[in-house]
Amino acid sequence: MRRRIKLALAALTAVAALAGTQQAVLAQTDPAPGAGMGKVRGGGGVKKMDPAERLKRMERHLGLTEEQKTAIAPILAEENGEMKAVRDDASLNRTQKREKMREIRDRYHDRIGAILTPEQRQKADEARDRARDRWEKRQQRAKDRQN
Repeated sequence: MRRRIKLALAALTAVAALAGTQQAVLAQTDPAPGAGMGKVRGGGGVKKMDPAERLKRMERHLGLTEEQKTAIAPILAEENGEMKAVRDDASLNRTQKREKMREIRDRYHDRIGAILTPEQRQKADEARDRARDRWEKRQQRAKDRQN
């Protein structure tokens, strides 16, 4: 009888040890690439859309005409180049980069807005406001987690 109890206790101890080890392994693994906030998150950063992807999104959400797409495509490519130059500029700190990128976004937003119809411009402005609100909420949640 004692032998059975000892065997049962040994088996329970082994199962508990394996379960604890498995839990520790799962807790230490990184999330799968792309896990988290959908397409934009994963790998620790925000996914940058290339100009072609941005144009497709604008076409889908704003209903761009062929003429508008032809006019907007080079503007998006130019903006992308300026943004990349700022991101790659090691002489700027994070705050300076953020400010320069905001200036670039505002300038190009206005240039593209001049090509849009008033209705499309309103939709674009609303989408931009929603995106800014989401960004600010994410920033606030990050600050709250740090405290």
